[in-house]
Amino acid sequence: MHWLFRKSKWLHKFAGLVLIIFLMWMSISGILMNHPDMIAGYSVPQWLLPSDYHIKNWNRSAMTRLVYSPSDSMLAFGCGKSGIWKSEDGGRTFSAFMEGLPKSRLYRKSYDLFILDGKQQQLFAATNGGLYICNLPDSRWQQLIPGNHDESFLRIQQVKNQLLIFSNSHIYKADLNAPDLKFTQLEVQRNEPQRQVSLVRLFFDVHYGKAWGLPGLLFFDLIGLIIFFLSISAFYAWYFPKKRRREQQKKKPGKRRERLFYKYLFKYHLKIGVAAAFFMAIVAGTGLFMRPPLLAALADGWIPASAYPGFLEENPWDRKIHNAMYDAIEDRILIEAEDGLWSGPSDFSRAFEKTTLKVPIFVMGATVLQTYAQHDLLIGSFSGLFHWQRQSGEAYSLRNGVKVTDTKTLRPSKFMVTGYLRTYDGREFMNTHEQGIIPINDSKRGDFFQQPAELMSGYRMPLWNYLFEIHNARIFETWIGAFHILVIPLGSMLFLLVIFSGVFDWFYLKWGNKSGRVHSLIEKRQNGALPKMKKETESIV
Repeated sequence: MHWLFRKSKWLHKFAGLVLIIFLMWMSISGILMNHPDMIAGYSVPQWLLPSDYHIKNWNRSAMTRLVYSPSDSMLAFGCGKSGIWKSEDGGRTFSAFMEGLPKSRLYRKSYDLFILDGKQQQLFAATNGGLYICNLPDSRWQQLIPGNHDESFLRIQQVKNQLLIFSNSHIYKADLNAPDLKFTQLEVQRNEPQRQVSLVRLFFDVHYGKAWGLPGLLFFDLIGLIIFFLSISAFYAWYFPKKRRREQQKKKPGKRRERLFYKYLFKYHLKIGVAAAFFMAIVAGTGLFMRPPLLAALADGWIPASAYPGFLEENPWDRKIHNAMYDAIEDRILIEAEDGLWSGPSDFSRAFEKTTLKVPIFVMGATVLQTYAQHDLLIGSFSGLFHWQRQSGEAYSLRNGVKVTDTKTLRPSKFMVTGYLRTYDGREFMNTHEQGIIPINDSKRGDFFQQPAELMSGYRMPLWNYLFEIHNARIFETWIGAFHILVIPLGSMLFLLVIFSGVFDWFYLKWGNKSGRVHSLIEKRQNGALPKMKKETESIV
């Protein structure tokens, strides 16, 4: 058994040293991301970002929607994750149009725009920070429905005399014939035999404690702090003995304060590490599956809602909606959600039913879902942009006209579509995550969609998103290429080995060595008697 202890001790030491920086950045970024409101006002300047993250040609979802004034084809508004932009020359040049929106770059991210034509044109915006309205030609936004870090507003649709607002969790309705525009939250039912939760959501919610609400978030914050402490104490437990030996070789007196500090860190590294081992294993085990390639193992997995370990909202749409639209031909609402495509009557008189279309929709959801060519549908995602023809039920790529034969949703396309844009003169463009705005259907770019200088040189990324890119290791793609997808799985596996080996070492030292020889050496080490120590107990960290 002692040989196994020696192997485990070696593994715990060197794997732990390799992971110190990794675990420190993961714990701190995870804690901060758990509380977006605390960091929403902060952003990261462009010079701190790899060049891949600079906005070029409106890429990275900087502009995903474009709407024109019904009375003036030269007046246009665009929106995306960079905010809301105004054009007075038909969509050629743009200037910021964000007065009244949240100052936080995280909450001014915008997903949809809608112009309601009437005596006074009203421009609506669905954003991360809520639903906003601007009475044109005014230039100041006013909030209609407040948002929060759990609810993003995604789509705005006019259905006859009603205005429908879709967030990622709810549907709101306002009567356009009423003297005042007041929104009420609808309770929309789904016809499903058994409520289910995706494995992806389960692993994410458990990973950072969301499954148990605010108490869960705070508890996993504590686990993050423990991981940070164990990383610091592990490094010191490795460094101090080496420093002490050098001092003794030079016959320098050791500092009592340093020995006490070392003793304190070593003692609580053992105690706290063992006490928190189970929960750290949960963090590491769930993190292992949160990035490709192992994320694919969860993509099609589901569990009954009754098996969910935490608290679920009664709302069946909670954090599930990706996109929605009104299909006037069939007088129905289509909702693209985490668990597929749902269809229901526009008056919500019946529960929504699951439906399918022969179109691949990437697992992250549809970024484009709208009417196309009067009778058909246009559906886009990271799988591409497709024209679904109602009469035949077939779909064709809008970029090259190829018929869809493969509807798999796990592998992204070369052109990861984030938006569809159409100018006043009929030119069609798709926006993609990496390449930006690309003309399609033989359209000519001309001088449309010139990017403002402030996006080219003055771009700032919300701190939350910056931490997210670090936390999932995508930010390292600039330096290590495709190997960045292995950072999280390999780090998680090593972390699990460190946890299990540490627990095994602790049990062995406490109960597995009947002679008590190792206990005696540990006690001498804690008292500072380093020269007399055996090699085998030199670094139990």
